[in-house]
Amino acid sequence: MLFLLEESERSKDDLVLVLGTEDLVNNILNGQEKINTEQARRLGEFFNVESSLFIE
Repeated sequence: MLFLLEESERSKDDLVLVLGTEDLVNNILNGQEKINTEQARRLGEFFNVESSLFIE
């Protein structure tokens, strides 16, 4: 996801707007929390990519 952030010239703050809280974004970026289906859908719309890219 960090690659997509850099390539889209967006910031972690933008992800907070999409996902809800800074703690959640930090936990996901640090690998402490997995992305659920709804979060993957939101991220897919945000980055304009398939949501399946965010689900392990």
